[in-house]
Amino acid sequence: MVFNIINNDSSFNSLLKRDLPPVALILAGYNKIDAETKRKSSKELREAYDGDIIYMGENKFLRPLAGKPVIQYVIDAVYNAKKGGRRLYDKIYVYNDKKIFEEVINISQYDNLFVNQMKDSVGGHWKDFYNYYVDYGQRIDVFFGDTPRITPEDVEYLHNEYEKIIGIQTDYRGVPVSVVFNIVDFKDMSDTWLPHRLKYIKVGKNKGKLKSFVGFENYQARVGNSGAMIKDPCLDDIMNYEVVNFAYNLRKALTPNIFAKIMYSLWKTRRFDMIKQIRNRNLNETVLFSTAYDVISNIYKIDLSRTAGTLFHIKKNASRWENDIDGPKDYEAFQKMFTRGTSHN
Repeated sequence: MVFNIINNDSSFNSLLKRDLPPVALILAGYNKIDAETKRKSSKELREAYDGDIIYMGENKFLRPLAGKPVIQYVIDAVYNAKKGGRRLYDKIYVYNDKKIFEEVINISQYDNLFVNQMKDSVGGHWKDFYNYYVDYGQRIDVFFGDTPRITPEDVEYLHNEYEKIIGIQTDYRGVPVSVVFNIVDFKDMSDTWLPHRLKYIKVGKNKGKLKSFVGFENYQARVGNSGAMIKDPCLDDIMNYEVVNFAYNLRKALTPNIFAKIMYSLWKTRRFDMIKQIRNRNLNETVLFSTAYDVISNIYKIDLSRTAGTLFHIKKNASRWENDIDGPKDYEAFQKMFTRGTSHN
């Protein structure tokens, strides 16, 4: 659901400078963790992914896939996306291990690609980019480097949708949207390459619902690996406190380990409605955002009265955005499809 209320707050709209071309950020950093941390984190992550092994401390983005690294498919899609005969993005940024990245990919073939050395978490890279590589009023379109099925046409589709949302639509409070998160509805995933992710709950009140999908009132969804935001003072504290790490982990909130970690904040902010909805896998989108505002304000002491986010449901080629590579099972599935000669489209 996207809130279709047109915003007439000229003071905000003046900050969204339409003459500034949007820039693209491809997230492809990874944590170089020591063996002990990896061991301690492994149990939690396996629980979050229903027992599946996932890549930890590995540069999965540079793994070879049908003749080129995984991330190069994403770079090509973003680089070749166009509107009116011109490329959508004057600048594309990637965070990764710069030396190894440039050994594997010939970046000279992309005249607008900038590779920055990764040094931190997802939130740390996003903060660095936000503070040093983009101007106020400029939109940032974000992509994940492990979604090799996306095409230029898919990028163009989301780019056009973001133009209709950022700084124009408002949330349930009437606050202009400055951040868009994408999700993919299960019923729209007609051509998924990763059927092993479709595991169902076998017993209890949530019997029949998908284990690794977030249960909303009328649908089940997973993260669609893209989003957008504007550089605006209302987001400065959120970026500098790296709140994105908190938001990034909310996608695992239905697993016991992660839920236990946020339970205290939910009780402290008296969001018993959200506790009940999570347990019943029956989330209301408005309640989800109001809870996130409450918890973030409580934890980080940030004023969110002029900050708003929204969910955008990807309807076109939805599976391409959900089909990311989290671990060996996903990678093997991609290898199998490419070996068969199946187009990554």
